[in-house]
Amino acid sequence: MVGLLLLQLSCSDDDDPLANSATLLCFDGILNGDEITVDCGGVCPGFCPLASIGILEGELVTSLQLDPAIEYRLTGPYLIRDKAALSIPAGTVIKADPGVGAYIAVAQGGSFFVFGQPENPAIITSGAENPAPGDWGGVVICGQAPIDNGGVGRSDIIDIFYGGPRLEDSSGSINYFRIEYAGAAGENQQNFDGIAFYGVGSFTNITNIQTFETLGNGIRFIGGNADAERLVVTNSGDTGIAVTNDWSGNGDSWHLSGISNTGVDITSNELVENPNPIVTDTISNISIVGPILEGGLNYSGAGGNYVLTNFYTTDLELGINVEGSGASLQIDMGNLQIDSIQFDNPSANFMPTNYMGTNPGFYQENMATGAGSGSLRPDWAEGWTRGLE
Repeated sequence: MVGLLLLQLSCSDDDDPLANSATLLCFDGILNGDEITVDCGGVCPGFCPLASIGILEGELVTSLQLDPAIEYRLTGPYLIRDKAALSIPAGTVIKADPGVGAYIAVAQGGSFFVFGQPENPAIITSGAENPAPGDWGGVVICGQAPIDNGGVGRSDIIDIFYGGPRLEDSSGSINYFRIEYAGAAGENQQNFDGIAFYGVGSFTNITNIQTFETLGNGIRFIGGNADAERLVVTNSGDTGIAVTNDWSGNGDSWHLSGISNTGVDITSNELVENPNPIVTDTISNISIVGPILEGGLNYSGAGGNYVLTNFYTTDLELGINVEGSGASLQIDMGNLQIDSIQFDNPSANFMPTNYMGTNPGFYQENMATGAGSGSLRPDWAEGWTRGLE
C-alpha cells in the first residue's frame, strides 16, 4: 500500500523533479526535508499515524524548526549532524521519555538554536507522570574550538568528536532555555550533565539557561572559548557548573543553589612539555547558595589563569577547596585570584579555604552582590526560571 501511494505521488509530479526527490525522503528513516518527525509530515502526510507527530529521535541532517503549538516527545537519542540545524522557538515544550536513553546531541558542524523569551522560555523536561532527576540524558553540544590537547577529543559521555582550531566556531545560539530532570547515566555509566559544551567556539551565544533537578552536573564546559552569561543551576546531584579541559571563555552572572557536591569546579590539566598558551578566564558575579558538601569553589589541576570577581556565598562549611599540589602551586604563582568574596552566614565549623601555600592573599573578603541579589533570585532570572526564592 505504501509503495502504491509513493508511485501515485511520483507519477502525479513527473514534471517536478524536486518534488519527486523530496517524496523519496519519506522512506529513508531520517528526519529531513520538511518532515515533522521521521518519515512523516511535510510532503509525506498520511504515511505515519497522527500519534507520531512531534516525535524526536534518530538523526537530523538538514534544518528543522519546531512548532511551539506541538508538544514534542524525545523518545531516544537525537543527533544533529554536521550542517544540520535544530531551531526551538519560544514556548516550545519537549518532553523526554524516561528510561529510554533519550538525549539531544549536536555533532561538530551542527547548530542548535533556542529562541526563548523572558516570560516564555523553551523547555525540555521529563515526560514521566512523576518527574525525577535522571529521567533522561541531557543536551550535548560539540564544537570545533581549541581544547587542552591542541587537537581533537572524543566526548566522555557519548562517542562523538569535539575540539579543533576554530576559535570563532559557532554551534548556534541559546537564549531563555530551561532543562529539567536530566542526568541519566550514559553508556559508560557516567551521568549526563544538564547541558554540556565540548570545544564550543566564541561565536556561539550562551545566555539565560537554567538546569533544574539534574542528577549529574548542572552545566559543564569542556574546553572551547564561548562566553556564558546568566546561568542558573537549581538542585543538582553533583557539581553546579564544571569548567574543565582549559575552557577559555568568560562567565558572568551565575546563580547556583541546591547543589550537592561543589558549586563551581575549575579543573585544568597538567602542563606538558610544549604547553598551549595559558588559559585566562574571568568569571564575574557569582552566587552560590549552600549548604554544599565539598566547597563553594573547587580548584584542581595545574594550568590556567583564573580571576573571579564579586563572588557571594552563603551557608558553607568550606569556601575554597584547593585539591592537589599542582593546584596549590598555581595559587603560589598567582594564577588564581578571587576579588571580593563574601562568606555570608557560614556554618559553625566554617573554613574559608584549606590552602596552605605561600600566597594567602589570593582571595580578598568583601561584601558582594553575586549574580545580582546575593542568595535571592536575581532580577534577570524572573519569569523564565523555576525553584528560586
